[in-house]
Amino acid sequence: MVAIDLADAREQRQTLREWLAENARAEPVHYKKIAAALARDPASVSASLSIEGKQAQVAKRPAYFLRIGPGLYQYNEVCEGVVDEELVSEVRARADDFNNATRREMRHEIAKLDLEGFDELAKIVLLNIRAIVEDTKEVDRYNETVVLLTSWRDDGGRSPVVVYAKKCSFDERIGIDVIREIRGSLPTHGSNQGVLISNGIVSEDGKKEALGFSTRGMKVSVPPVHIMDIEILLNILIESRTGVRSKNVEVLVLDTEFFRRLRRSS
Repeated sequence: MVAIDLADAREQRQTLREWLAENARAEPVHYKKIAAALARDPASVSASLSIEGKQAQVAKRPAYFLRIGPGLYQYNEVCEGVVDEELVSEVRARADDFNNATRREMRHEIAKLDLEGFDELAKIVLLNIRAIVEDTKEVDRYNETVVLLTSWRDDGGRSPVVVYAKKCSFDERIGIDVIREIRGSLPTHGSNQGVLISNGIVSEDGKKEALGFSTRGMKVSVPPVHIMDIEILLNILIESRTGVRSKNVEVLVLDTEFFRRLRRSS
């Protein structure tokens, strides 16, 4: 069994986990000796180990100890990698919270744009979805809406596409009438598909209309209208790093193995 320096352990006031990591890696130690080293009541140490075992089981993670035999406990090195992953997961969760806050700020900033600014933003979005922006032309402008005629780069610009860049107030709802208006304008421009780019939120009925469902829920053969309302708009902007800047954060995780080697060599 390992030698235990009681005075040194009391002075450092180590946690149960820290003590096991330093003294019970190679061989198991009886919980009463652990209690003596930490100047704790044996029943308290036994209870702490029991609680840790139950918490690890609930969290579906390895406990920081292994029970080798009656009263004998050894440090579980497997838990160290899990701890690192838990720390990284926590950082990721905080980053997700921060990114969601940035999305909310972007919604407000887009809502503040005038029609000219939103028109420029819509053309940036078109560039990211492979429209031939250099050949795009404005054909109409009214009611906070710019109507553009463009085509897709992937089909060599053969098929004209009608784009409605509709500027809305913050979280403004867009109904079925706008989708029908876009579809109704297609024959005028010899187009068989339309696109709505907006910072508004298209209603469920509007989405069904865009997909070609009648009011009775039946699918009918009509030209499609592709919807790019606020959430899709934000996804495209963020993926292309437009309107946002990416910051890399370095996360430092303790190298326990390094310090363990130093302790052994001293």
